[in-house]
Amino acid sequence: MGKQITSPVKKFSGSVTIKESLPFPEFIEYEKEAANARVDGITEGEKEAHLFAAASIFIEKWNLENFDQDNIPAIPRTPVINLLSWLITEIGLIINEVEDIPKE
Repeated sequence: MGKQITSPVKKFSGSVTIKESLPFPEFIEYEKEAANARVDGITEGEKEAHLFAAASIFIEKWNLENFDQDNIPAIPRTPVINLLSWLITEIGLIINEVEDIPKE
């Protein structure tokens, strides 16, 4: 079971459950989607669509108000961007988890 996190975005209140571990094929898919968001010459909407696709790889369960994971909203802009930023931050914390190494 993953980690349930609560959305700080009022428009999309609720929670999502994110995977705390990914096998390499899924992680590689995540990396590719994230890289596609950094390609020159694409629109902001295209970047965000790639980032939502990347984030979705980590999501076990969506439970957000006003949000359809099969048809992710692009507007209103501020809540959508805040939701995306929050998801990417939470996923980054899982990817870059620091393990305490005991001192000998």
